[in-house]
Amino acid sequence: MGNLFKHLKTIHKHRKYVRQMCWKMGLFWQGLVHDLSKYSIKELKIYKYWTGKVSPHQICREAIGYSPSWIYHYHKNKHHWQFWLDMEDWPDKVIPVKMPYKYVIESFCDMVGASKAYNPKNWEPKMLWDYWQTKCKDKRLMHADSEYLLKKLIWNIYQLGETKFIKSYKLQKSYLKYAYEAGTIRTELTSD
Repeated sequence: MGNLFKHLKTIHKHRKYVRQMCWKMGLFWQGLVHDLSKYSIKELKIYKYWTGKVSPHQICREAIGYSPSWIYHYHKNKHHWQFWLDMEDWPDKVIPVKMPYKYVIESFCDMVGASKAYNPKNWEPKMLWDYWQTKCKDKRLMHADSEYLLKKLIWNIYQLGETKFIKSYKLQKSYLKYAYEAGTIRTELTSD
């Protein structure tokens, strides 16, 4: 039972950091409801793999080869890129669908929140960029525009720091959203 309470504490901490970032970026409702499925019985079963150092899903995958809780989680939460995959003529063709703008932003906030939850005392934006480079880059089947926007946000917080990033994002938000929804974000912004 001890791990259950520790796991719940980690969930609370993660949701707090995501909520704070969502609110800073103008996503009030998504900040409130982010990851509520983690409190469901199907997802709470993962507590037995809790270590406090890495996601229990990672430990579960090492133990049984996959994480049933993770599969349930990303099917319930639209801020995960896996939610936006369509299958045609499986396994030959998997189609990444462009995520709505607000879910790309929530996905970014989720990554910041997870990074802070596991490194609350010494978190810095470089950790997020390093995570992207080692764990995400060329390893996700995302729509090119969605991946580009997510990467751009991670790069910008790394370059500017969190406070300057938020100020910059607020100034650019309308433009970024317009360029993203128009499908011109990759041609209008220079890739980093």
